[in-house]
Amino acid sequence: MMDRSRSGARCRTLRQVNTLKGILPRDTYGTLCYEMDNLGRRLVVVDWDNGLGVPVFPYEIEVMEQEQAQV
Repeated sequence: MMDRSRSGARCRTLRQVNTLKGILPRDTYGTLCYEMDNLGRRLVVVDWDNGLGVPVFPYEIEVMEQEQAQV
């Protein structure tokens, strides 16, 4: 089931993340699309500002408060 409760929230990677589509360097910013459970693990699907649209694990990102996202 897809959870869209945080859809549109801004986030950034806390460290370099290796994905199937390429590397997301630390401090790559993006916008949350939705969250889902997959094989017992939580995944967050993000549209990254660098053009990638890939899922990451929740511990790999920081979801920013609205005030942080506007800075």
